[in-house]
Amino acid sequence: MPGLTSIEAIPQMTFRGWVAHKSYKMTMPLQSKEFTLDVYSHEQLLIPYAYDINRMAASSFESMHGIAPDAGLPKSVGWLIIRSYYSAYFAMHALLRLFGVSCSQFDTNESRAITDIARMYSLQNGNTAASGYYKCQYDIDNAQIHCKQLNNTHQDVWKSFYDLLNELATKVSSSDFRKKDRDDVIGYLFKLREGLSFRRTLNCGNWLSKVRNEVNYTHSMGAWFPYSSSPDEHEKMFRLTQLWKQIPSEEMIQSHLTKCDQLLFVSTCVSIVSLCHSLLSDLHSINENIFLKHGAMRLSNQLNQ
Repeated sequence: MPGLTSIEAIPQMTFRGWVAHKSYKMTMPLQSKEFTLDVYSHEQLLIPYAYDINRMAASSFESMHGIAPDAGLPKSVGWLIIRSYYSAYFAMHALLRLFGVSCSQFDTNESRAITDIARMYSLQNGNTAASGYYKCQYDIDNAQIHCKQLNNTHQDVWKSFYDLLNELATKVSSSDFRKKDRDDVIGYLFKLREGLSFRRTLNCGNWLSKVRNEVNYTHSMGAWFPYSSSPDEHEKMFRLTQLWKQIPSEEMIQSHLTKCDQLLFVSTCVSIVSLCHSLLSDLHSINENIFLKHGAMRLSNQLNQ
């Protein structure tokens, strides 16, 4: 999002808070589960986006860094899988917001605020904004945020991220980057989509969520005692989780596409966190006093010590 590097103060408002504060108008009729908010100030909107990026990224880095084997149960990878998943999930939220997409829960305060604004502009149309989980896409050129309610929180958010990767690849393909750089970025984005889609077998990119559910609720994939992994599979999984600060590369996932599902899962999770860390590091290098200095990048540097 243009302007993020100019935010230096520590943001203190979430996107949900911005919605509840009614810092927008409406020019289109309200529908219960889909509506458009007209932004008054791009600069003011950057604050909640920055806040959410910071907290999501910091939670992601902390979750991945904290993964460590249990000396008494070295093959136990249940919590490794679950923590890797949530680390990637938080990183995905940060990445979506970097490109103007906020997936957020709207409760009574937010839905009431939206309905009030619609009523103020005679656009309520007999409807009330419904509470629920929304994908909010910021259209910077038209200063509008298009909000649409999602059906399945995790699955639909992963689909949003999966689609974003494709959109980014399309934009990169027509960019003026050097051909090698362009090819490397596109290759990485599509390899990441391949991991998210379980080797291109799921067209909504929600495989990581499926694995998390299986390990968390049905205790499958040999993640819990008595385990069913190969003699050194768990060691490889733990080693992978240490690579989240590396520059993202196609090889991270490519080298595990033909390996077991557990290794592909962890490599895909780590790759998402790596992408988040790399992009935020780039923003921080542009302006060392950026809001990240007090949050995600401060934590990242601390984890180096």
